[in-house]
Amino acid sequence: MRFKEFLKKIGSFICTKEIFEDRVLSVRLYKYFLTGILIRLLFLPFFFQRDILSTYQRAAETVFAGNFRVNFEQIITHVIHSLNLFIIKPLIPALDKVSSILLNQDTWVSWIEFNSMDQVYRVLTLFKLPYLALDIVCMFMIIRLVYDRDPQMRLKVFKYWVLNPLVIFVLYVFARHDIIAITVTIAALLLAKYGKKYWAIILLAAGIAIRFFPIMILPFAIVFLAKKRRDYVILFSIGIAGLLAIEVFSYLYFGRSVIFTLLNAQHFDYILSAKLDLIIHDRIYLFIVAYALLLFSFMHRREKSFTVFLNYCAMTYILYVATSYFHPQYLLWSIPFLVIIFARKNSLYYYHLVQTVLLMFILIYWGDLVTKFLIAPVDIRFALYSLGPIPLIERVYDSAKFVNIFRSVFTAVSLWMIYLIYKDSANAKPLNSAGQAAAYIDEKQKQKNSQ
Repeated sequence: MRFKEFLKKIGSFICTKEIFEDRVLSVRLYKYFLTGILIRLLFLPFFFQRDILSTYQRAAETVFAGNFRVNFEQIITHVIHSLNLFIIKPLIPALDKVSSILLNQDTWVSWIEFNSMDQVYRVLTLFKLPYLALDIVCMFMIIRLVYDRDPQMRLKVFKYWVLNPLVIFVLYVFARHDIIAITVTIAALLLAKYGKKYWAIILLAAGIAIRFFPIMILPFAIVFLAKKRRDYVILFSIGIAGLLAIEVFSYLYFGRSVIFTLLNAQHFDYILSAKLDLIIHDRIYLFIVAYALLLFSFMHRREKSFTVFLNYCAMTYILYVATSYFHPQYLLWSIPFLVIIFARKNSLYYYHLVQTVLLMFILIYWGDLVTKFLIAPVDIRFALYSLGPIPLIERVYDSAKFVNIFRSVFTAVSLWMIYLIYKDSANAKPLNSAGQAAAYIDEKQKQKNSQ
Protein backbone atom coordinates (compact mmCIF):
# COMPACT_ATOMS: atom_id res chain seq x y z
CA MET A 1 0.00 0.00 0.00
CA ARG A 2 2.79 2.39 0.88
CA PHE A 3 4.50 1.64 -2.41
CA LYS A 4 1.26 2.34 -4.31
CA GLU A 5 0.85 5.62 -2.47
CA PHE A 6 4.42 6.49 -3.32
CA LEU A 7 3.78 5.77 -7.01
CA LYS A 8 0.63 7.90 -6.90
CA LYS A 9 2.58 10.80 -5.43
CA ILE A 10 5.24 10.43 -8.13
CA GLY A 11 2.58 10.31 -10.85
CA SER A 12 0.79 13.35 -9.44
CA PHE A 13 4.08 15.22 -9.17
CA ILE A 14 5.05 14.49 -12.78
CA CYS A 15 1.81 15.04 -14.65
CA THR A 16 -0.31 16.92 -12.04
CA LYS A 17 -2.85 15.35 -9.68
CA GLU A 18 -5.90 16.22 -11.81
CA ILE A 19 -4.58 14.50 -14.94
CA PHE A 20 -3.09 11.52 -13.11
CA GLU A 21 -6.31 10.68 -11.25
CA ASP A 22 -8.52 11.06 -14.33
CA ARG A 23 -8.34 7.76 -16.21
CA VAL A 24 -9.35 9.19 -19.59
CA LEU A 25 -6.94 12.13 -19.41
CA SER A 26 -4.04 10.05 -18.09
CA VAL A 27 -4.45 7.50 -20.92
CA ARG A 28 -4.43 10.33 -23.47
CA LEU A 29 -1.33 11.80 -21.84
CA TYR A 30 0.45 8.43 -22.07
CA LYS A 31 -0.48 8.16 -25.75
CA TYR A 32 0.80 11.66 -26.54
CA PHE A 33 3.96 11.06 -24.53
CA LEU A 34 4.78 7.66 -26.03
CA THR A 35 4.04 8.88 -29.56
CA GLY A 36 6.25 11.94 -29.03
CA ILE A 37 9.09 9.87 -27.57
CA LEU A 38 8.87 7.35 -30.44
CA ILE A 39 9.12 10.16 -33.01
CA ARG A 40 12.09 11.63 -31.15
CA LEU A 41 13.87 8.27 -31.00
CA LEU A 42 13.40 7.84 -34.74
CA PHE A 43 15.15 11.14 -35.43
CA LEU A 44 17.71 11.01 -32.62
CA PRO A 45 20.46 8.83 -34.18
CA PHE A 46 20.02 9.45 -37.91
CA PHE A 47 20.17 13.21 -38.48
CA PHE A 48 23.15 15.45 -38.11
CA GLN A 49 23.88 19.15 -38.41
CA ARG A 50 27.45 20.44 -38.24
CA ASP A 51 26.87 22.58 -35.13
CA ILE A 52 26.57 19.62 -32.76
CA LEU A 53 29.93 18.29 -33.94
CA SER A 54 31.50 21.73 -33.41
CA THR A 55 29.98 21.88 -29.92
CA TYR A 56 31.45 18.52 -28.94
CA GLN A 57 34.77 19.27 -30.63
CA ARG A 58 35.14 22.22 -28.26
CA ALA A 59 34.08 19.95 -25.37
CA ALA A 60 36.67 17.38 -26.47
CA GLU A 61 39.38 20.04 -26.27
CA THR A 62 38.52 20.38 -22.57
CA VAL A 63 37.90 16.70 -21.76
CA PHE A 64 40.68 15.06 -23.79
CA ALA A 65 43.23 17.89 -24.15
CA GLY A 66 42.61 19.81 -20.91
CA ASN A 67 42.04 23.09 -22.76
CA PHE A 68 39.24 25.16 -21.19
CA ARG A 69 39.89 28.29 -23.25
CA VAL A 70 38.18 27.11 -26.44
CA ASN A 71 34.77 28.76 -25.98
CA PHE A 72 34.56 31.86 -23.81
CA GLU A 73 31.41 33.24 -25.50
CA GLN A 74 29.16 30.44 -24.16
CA ILE A 75 31.03 29.31 -21.08
CA ILE A 76 28.18 27.57 -19.23
CA THR A 77 26.97 25.75 -22.34
CA HIS A 78 30.53 24.60 -22.96
CA VAL A 79 30.87 23.33 -19.38
CA ILE A 80 27.57 21.40 -19.65
CA HIS A 81 28.63 19.68 -22.89
CA SER A 82 32.09 18.98 -21.50
CA LEU A 83 30.53 17.35 -18.43
CA ASN A 84 28.24 15.27 -20.62
CA LEU A 85 31.17 14.14 -22.78
CA PHE A 86 33.13 13.22 -19.64
CA ILE A 87 30.16 11.20 -18.29
CA ILE A 88 29.44 9.33 -21.54
CA LYS A 89 33.11 8.51 -22.25
CA PRO A 90 32.76 4.92 -20.98
CA LEU A 91 29.71 4.43 -23.23
CA ILE A 92 31.29 5.75 -26.43
CA PRO A 93 32.29 2.87 -28.73
CA ALA A 94 35.80 3.09 -30.24
CA LEU A 95 36.64 5.99 -27.94
CA ASP A 96 40.15 6.50 -29.31
CA LYS A 97 38.81 6.85 -32.85
CA VAL A 98 35.99 9.19 -31.82
CA SER A 99 38.31 11.36 -29.70
CA SER A 100 40.79 11.72 -32.58
CA ILE A 101 37.95 12.85 -34.87
CA LEU A 102 36.69 15.34 -32.29
CA LEU A 103 40.18 16.74 -31.80
CA ASN A 104 40.78 17.11 -35.53
CA GLN A 105 40.97 20.85 -36.30
CA ASP A 106 40.14 20.38 -39.99
CA THR A 107 36.37 20.95 -40.01
CA TRP A 108 35.77 19.31 -43.38
CA VAL A 109 37.86 16.20 -42.70
CA SER A 110 36.39 15.74 -39.22
CA TRP A 111 32.87 16.07 -40.66
CA ILE A 112 33.52 13.33 -43.22
CA GLU A 113 35.25 11.03 -40.73
CA PHE A 114 32.49 11.47 -38.14
CA ASN A 115 29.69 10.64 -40.56
CA SER A 116 31.65 7.74 -42.09
CA MET A 117 32.42 5.87 -38.87
CA ASP A 118 30.41 2.75 -38.01
CA GLN A 119 29.56 4.07 -34.55
CA VAL A 120 27.97 7.34 -35.72
CA TYR A 121 24.41 6.41 -34.69
CA ARG A 122 25.37 5.49 -31.14
CA VAL A 123 27.58 8.54 -30.71
CA LEU A 124 24.90 10.91 -32.04
CA THR A 125 22.38 9.34 -29.66
CA LEU A 126 24.70 9.90 -26.70
CA PHE A 127 25.36 13.47 -27.79
CA LYS A 128 21.65 14.29 -28.07
CA LEU A 129 20.39 12.48 -24.94
CA PRO A 130 20.74 15.56 -22.68
CA TYR A 131 18.47 17.45 -25.10
CA LEU A 132 15.90 14.65 -24.85
CA ALA A 133 16.05 14.70 -21.04
CA LEU A 134 15.54 18.47 -20.89
CA ASP A 135 12.83 18.26 -23.54
CA ILE A 136 10.91 15.86 -21.27
CA VAL A 137 11.42 18.19 -18.29
CA CYS A 138 10.00 21.06 -20.36
CA MET A 139 6.95 18.99 -21.35
CA PHE A 140 5.87 18.60 -17.76
CA MET A 141 6.88 22.05 -16.54
CA ILE A 142 4.95 23.89 -19.25
CA ILE A 143 1.62 22.33 -18.27
CA ARG A 144 1.99 23.89 -14.82
CA LEU A 145 2.30 27.44 -16.11
CA VAL A 146 -1.43 28.02 -16.68
CA TYR A 147 -4.92 26.46 -16.59
CA ASP A 148 -4.67 25.41 -12.94
CA ARG A 149 -8.34 24.45 -12.74
CA ASP A 150 -8.61 22.93 -16.20
CA PRO A 151 -6.69 19.63 -16.70
CA GLN A 152 -8.08 19.21 -20.23
CA MET A 153 -6.49 22.49 -21.29
CA ARG A 154 -3.25 21.45 -19.63
CA LEU A 155 -3.32 18.23 -21.62
CA LYS A 156 -3.75 20.26 -24.81
CA VAL A 157 -0.66 22.30 -23.92
CA PHE A 158 1.21 19.03 -23.38
CA LYS A 159 0.08 17.71 -26.77
CA TYR A 160 1.09 20.86 -28.62
CA TRP A 161 4.62 20.66 -27.18
CA VAL A 162 5.14 16.88 -27.45
CA LEU A 163 3.95 16.67 -31.07
CA ASN A 164 5.28 20.04 -32.22
CA PRO A 165 7.21 19.56 -35.49
CA LEU A 166 9.46 22.56 -34.83
CA VAL A 167 10.53 21.25 -31.42
CA ILE A 168 11.40 17.90 -32.98
CA PHE A 169 13.24 19.50 -35.90
CA VAL A 170 15.34 21.92 -33.83
CA LEU A 171 16.29 19.42 -31.11
CA TYR A 172 16.68 16.15 -33.00
CA VAL A 173 17.40 17.08 -36.61
CA PHE A 174 19.13 20.44 -36.26
CA ALA A 175 20.39 19.37 -32.81
CA ARG A 176 20.83 22.76 -31.16
CA HIS A 177 21.37 23.30 -27.44
CA ASP A 178 18.89 26.15 -26.84
CA ILE A 179 16.73 23.73 -24.82
CA ILE A 180 19.19 24.14 -21.91
CA ALA A 181 18.46 27.84 -21.41
CA ILE A 182 14.78 27.33 -22.31
CA THR A 183 14.43 24.84 -19.43
CA VAL A 184 15.88 27.39 -17.00
CA THR A 185 13.61 30.11 -18.42
CA ILE A 186 10.46 28.00 -17.99
CA ALA A 187 11.47 27.31 -14.38
CA ALA A 188 11.85 31.08 -13.89
CA LEU A 189 8.37 31.61 -15.34
CA LEU A 190 6.92 29.09 -12.88
CA LEU A 191 8.43 31.04 -10.00
CA ALA A 192 7.09 34.27 -11.49
CA LYS A 193 3.63 32.73 -11.66
CA TYR A 194 3.59 32.27 -7.88
CA GLY A 195 5.01 35.72 -7.15
CA LYS A 196 8.52 34.54 -6.23
CA LYS A 197 9.93 37.63 -7.88
CA TYR A 198 13.52 37.50 -6.69
CA TRP A 199 14.01 33.79 -7.36
CA ALA A 200 12.30 34.15 -10.74
CA ILE A 201 14.70 36.90 -11.82
CA ILE A 202 17.69 35.00 -10.41
CA LEU A 203 16.80 32.01 -12.58
CA LEU A 204 16.15 34.28 -15.55
CA ALA A 205 19.59 35.80 -14.97
CA ALA A 206 21.02 32.27 -15.05
CA GLY A 207 19.22 31.70 -18.35
CA ILE A 208 20.76 34.89 -19.75
CA ALA A 209 24.19 33.71 -18.66
CA ILE A 210 23.63 30.44 -20.55
CA ARG A 211 22.08 31.96 -23.66
CA PHE A 212 21.47 35.62 -24.45
CA PHE A 213 17.82 35.23 -25.54
CA PRO A 214 16.06 35.41 -22.13
CA ILE A 215 17.21 39.04 -21.91
CA MET A 216 14.48 39.86 -24.44
CA ILE A 217 11.76 39.04 -21.91
CA LEU A 218 13.63 40.38 -18.85
CA PRO A 219 12.06 43.90 -19.08
CA PHE A 220 8.57 42.34 -19.35
CA ALA A 221 9.29 40.10 -16.34
CA ILE A 222 10.47 43.09 -14.30
CA VAL A 223 7.38 45.14 -15.18
CA PHE A 224 5.15 42.17 -14.33
CA LEU A 225 6.80 41.35 -11.00
CA ALA A 226 7.66 44.82 -9.69
CA LYS A 227 5.17 46.14 -7.12
CA LYS A 228 7.15 49.13 -5.88
CA ARG A 229 9.51 51.59 -7.54
CA ARG A 230 12.55 50.14 -5.81
CA ASP A 231 11.64 46.70 -7.22
CA TYR A 232 12.52 47.93 -10.71
CA VAL A 233 16.07 48.75 -9.65
CA ILE A 234 16.53 45.58 -7.56
CA LEU A 235 15.07 43.22 -10.16
CA PHE A 236 17.00 44.82 -13.01
CA SER A 237 20.24 44.54 -11.01
CA ILE A 238 19.55 40.86 -10.31
CA GLY A 239 18.54 40.29 -13.94
CA ILE A 240 21.84 41.41 -15.38
CA ALA A 241 23.91 39.89 -12.55
CA GLY A 242 24.37 36.60 -14.41
CA LEU A 243 25.71 38.34 -17.49
CA LEU A 244 27.97 40.56 -15.38
CA ALA A 245 29.29 37.50 -13.53
CA ILE A 246 30.17 35.87 -16.84
CA GLU A 247 31.78 39.16 -17.95
CA VAL A 248 33.97 39.34 -14.81
CA PHE A 249 34.98 35.68 -15.14
CA SER A 250 35.76 36.20 -18.83
CA TYR A 251 38.00 39.17 -18.05
CA LEU A 252 39.82 37.37 -15.25
CA TYR A 253 40.24 34.01 -16.98
CA PHE A 254 40.31 34.79 -20.70
CA GLY A 255 41.38 38.43 -20.59
CA ARG A 256 38.54 39.37 -22.95
CA SER A 257 35.10 40.95 -22.69
CA VAL A 258 32.31 38.52 -23.50
CA ILE A 259 29.68 41.30 -23.67
CA PHE A 260 31.51 43.45 -26.20
CA THR A 261 32.52 40.37 -28.16
CA LEU A 262 28.84 39.47 -28.49
CA LEU A 263 27.83 43.04 -29.32
CA ASN A 264 30.41 43.16 -32.09
CA ALA A 265 29.61 39.66 -33.36
CA GLN A 266 27.60 38.94 -36.48
CA HIS A 267 24.82 37.42 -34.37
CA PHE A 268 24.00 40.75 -32.69
CA ASP A 269 23.84 42.37 -36.13
CA TYR A 270 20.88 40.07 -36.87
CA ILE A 271 18.78 42.18 -34.47
CA LEU A 272 19.72 45.29 -36.45
CA SER A 273 19.36 43.69 -39.88
CA ALA A 274 15.94 45.21 -40.67
CA LYS A 275 16.37 48.98 -40.91
CA LEU A 276 15.24 52.13 -42.64
CA ASP A 277 18.10 54.23 -43.95
CA LEU A 278 17.21 57.92 -43.70
CA ILE A 279 20.11 60.22 -44.59
CA ILE A 280 23.88 60.11 -44.15
CA HIS A 281 24.39 57.92 -41.02
CA ASP A 282 20.80 58.19 -39.75
CA ARG A 283 18.79 54.96 -39.70
CA ILE A 284 15.93 53.32 -37.79
CA TYR A 285 16.19 49.70 -36.62
CA LEU A 286 12.76 48.14 -37.03
CA PHE A 287 13.03 45.43 -34.38
CA ILE A 288 14.16 47.96 -31.75
CA VAL A 289 11.21 50.25 -32.59
CA ALA A 290 8.65 47.44 -32.54
CA TYR A 291 10.13 45.91 -29.36
CA ALA A 292 9.91 49.26 -27.56
CA LEU A 293 6.28 49.65 -28.66
CA LEU A 294 5.47 46.18 -27.28
CA LEU A 295 7.13 47.02 -23.98
CA PHE A 296 5.31 50.37 -23.71
CA SER A 297 2.05 48.60 -24.47
CA PHE A 298 2.64 46.12 -21.63
CA MET A 299 3.74 48.82 -19.20
CA HIS A 300 0.57 50.83 -19.74
CA ARG A 301 -1.83 47.92 -19.34
CA ARG A 302 -3.91 48.26 -16.20
CA GLU A 303 -4.29 44.52 -15.72
CA LYS A 304 -0.97 42.71 -16.08
CA SER A 305 -2.10 39.13 -15.61
CA PHE A 306 0.30 36.22 -15.89
CA THR A 307 -1.47 35.09 -19.06
CA VAL A 308 -0.97 38.52 -20.64
CA PHE A 309 2.69 38.49 -19.58
CA LEU A 310 3.19 35.14 -21.36
CA ASN A 311 1.42 36.52 -24.44
CA TYR A 312 3.82 39.44 -24.61
CA CYS A 313 6.76 37.05 -24.31
CA ALA A 314 5.39 35.11 -27.27
CA MET A 315 4.95 38.30 -29.31
CA THR A 316 8.51 39.36 -28.52
CA TYR A 317 10.13 36.21 -29.86
CA ILE A 318 7.89 36.07 -32.91
CA LEU A 319 8.66 39.72 -33.60
CA TYR A 320 12.35 38.92 -33.61
CA VAL A 321 12.12 36.23 -36.31
CA ALA A 322 9.59 38.32 -38.27
CA THR A 323 11.85 41.37 -38.60
CA SER A 324 15.41 40.04 -38.25
CA TYR A 325 17.75 37.54 -39.82
CA PHE A 326 17.53 34.39 -37.72
CA HIS A 327 18.71 30.82 -37.31
CA PRO A 328 16.07 28.03 -37.12
CA GLN A 329 16.69 27.39 -33.42
CA TYR A 330 15.68 30.94 -32.55
CA LEU A 331 12.07 30.02 -33.36
CA LEU A 332 12.16 27.47 -30.53
CA TRP A 333 12.10 30.31 -27.99
CA SER A 334 8.55 31.21 -28.94
CA ILE A 335 7.18 27.66 -28.56
CA PRO A 336 6.80 27.50 -24.73
CA PHE A 337 4.52 30.54 -24.94
CA LEU A 338 2.73 29.60 -28.15
CA VAL A 339 1.64 26.12 -27.01
CA ILE A 340 -0.24 27.75 -24.14
CA ILE A 341 -2.11 29.99 -26.58
CA PHE A 342 -2.76 27.11 -29.01
CA ALA A 343 -4.77 25.35 -26.29
CA ARG A 344 -7.37 28.13 -26.23
CA LYS A 345 -6.90 29.49 -29.76
CA ASN A 346 -6.49 26.54 -32.10
CA SER A 347 -6.51 28.68 -35.25
CA LEU A 348 -3.14 30.14 -34.25
CA TYR A 349 -1.67 26.64 -34.36
CA TYR A 350 -2.35 26.37 -38.08
CA TYR A 351 -0.46 29.61 -38.71
CA HIS A 352 2.40 28.12 -36.72
CA LEU A 353 2.37 25.05 -38.97
CA VAL A 354 2.56 27.38 -41.96
CA GLN A 355 5.53 29.06 -40.27
CA THR A 356 7.24 25.67 -39.96
CA VAL A 357 6.66 24.78 -43.61
CA LEU A 358 7.93 28.18 -44.77
CA LEU A 359 11.02 27.72 -42.60
CA MET A 360 11.95 24.65 -44.64
CA PHE A 361 12.05 26.84 -47.75
CA ILE A 362 14.00 29.59 -45.98
CA LEU A 363 16.63 27.01 -45.00
CA ILE A 364 17.35 26.32 -48.67
CA TYR A 365 19.51 29.41 -48.97
CA TRP A 366 21.73 28.14 -46.16
CA GLY A 367 22.88 25.56 -48.68
CA ASP A 368 23.87 21.91 -48.29
CA LEU A 369 24.78 22.26 -44.61
CA VAL A 370 21.12 22.32 -43.50
CA THR A 371 19.52 20.45 -46.38
CA LYS A 372 21.03 17.31 -47.92
CA PHE A 373 23.90 17.13 -45.39
CA LEU A 374 21.38 16.50 -42.60
CA ILE A 375 21.12 12.85 -43.71
CA ALA A 376 24.89 12.33 -43.94
CA PRO A 377 24.93 9.69 -41.13
CA VAL A 378 22.45 7.59 -43.14
CA ASP A 379 24.11 7.95 -46.56
CA ILE A 380 27.20 10.11 -46.75
CA ARG A 381 27.71 9.43 -50.46
CA PHE A 382 24.26 10.76 -51.28
CA ALA A 383 24.88 13.77 -49.02
CA LEU A 384 28.17 14.55 -50.76
CA TYR A 385 27.41 13.85 -54.40
CA SER A 386 23.69 14.45 -54.89
CA LEU A 387 22.54 17.78 -56.29
CA GLY A 388 21.50 20.30 -53.64
CA PRO A 389 18.33 22.42 -53.81
CA ILE A 390 20.07 25.67 -54.83
CA PRO A 391 21.54 24.35 -58.14
CA LEU A 392 18.15 22.79 -58.94
CA ILE A 393 16.30 26.07 -58.37
CA GLU A 394 18.94 28.05 -60.27
CA ARG A 395 18.08 26.06 -63.39
CA VAL A 396 14.71 27.76 -63.59
CA TYR A 397 14.78 30.82 -61.31
CA ASP A 398 17.05 32.97 -59.14
CA SER A 399 17.41 31.03 -55.87
CA ALA A 400 17.77 34.15 -53.70
CA LYS A 401 14.51 35.61 -55.03
CA PHE A 402 12.81 32.23 -54.64
CA VAL A 403 13.79 31.93 -50.97
CA ASN A 404 13.06 35.57 -50.16
CA ILE A 405 9.52 35.25 -51.48
CA PHE A 406 8.93 32.57 -48.86
CA ARG A 407 10.79 34.68 -46.30
CA SER A 408 8.40 37.57 -46.98
CA VAL A 409 5.37 35.33 -46.54
CA PHE A 410 6.93 33.99 -43.32
CA THR A 411 7.17 37.56 -41.99
CA ALA A 412 3.55 38.24 -42.97
CA VAL A 413 2.36 35.09 -41.17
CA SER A 414 4.44 35.95 -38.10
CA LEU A 415 3.13 39.53 -37.91
CA TRP A 416 -0.43 38.22 -38.28
CA MET A 417 0.22 35.83 -35.38
CA ILE A 418 1.39 38.77 -33.27
CA TYR A 419 -1.85 40.59 -34.08
CA LEU A 420 -3.93 37.54 -33.08
CA ILE A 421 -2.00 37.16 -29.83
CA TYR A 422 -2.44 40.86 -29.07
CA LYS A 423 -6.20 40.46 -29.56
CA ASP A 424 -6.12 37.40 -27.29
CA SER A 425 -4.42 39.50 -24.60
CA ALA A 426 -7.44 41.81 -24.51
CA ASN A 427 -9.66 38.83 -23.63
CA ALA A 428 -7.26 37.16 -21.16
CA LYS A 429 -8.62 36.34 -17.73
CA PRO A 430 -7.48 38.92 -15.14
CA LEU A 431 -5.58 36.58 -12.81
CA ASN A 432 -2.30 38.11 -11.70
CA SER A 433 0.64 36.49 -9.97
CA ALA A 434 -0.86 37.14 -6.55
CA GLY A 435 -4.00 35.33 -7.66
CA GLN A 436 -1.96 32.44 -8.97
CA ALA A 437 -0.10 32.24 -5.69
CA ALA A 438 -3.36 32.28 -3.72
CA ALA A 439 -4.76 29.50 -5.88
CA TYR A 440 -1.58 27.51 -5.35
CA ILE A 441 -1.68 27.93 -1.56
CA ASP A 442 -5.38 27.03 -1.51
CA GLU A 443 -4.70 23.86 -3.49
CA LYS A 444 -1.86 22.84 -1.17
CA GLN A 445 -4.10 23.39 1.85
CA LYS A 446 -6.82 21.20 0.34
CA GLN A 447 -4.28 18.44 -0.25
CA LYS A 448 -3.12 18.61 3.37
CA ASN A 449 -6.71 18.46 4.66
CA SER A 450 -7.48 15.43 2.50
CA GLN A 451 -4.53 13.47 3.88
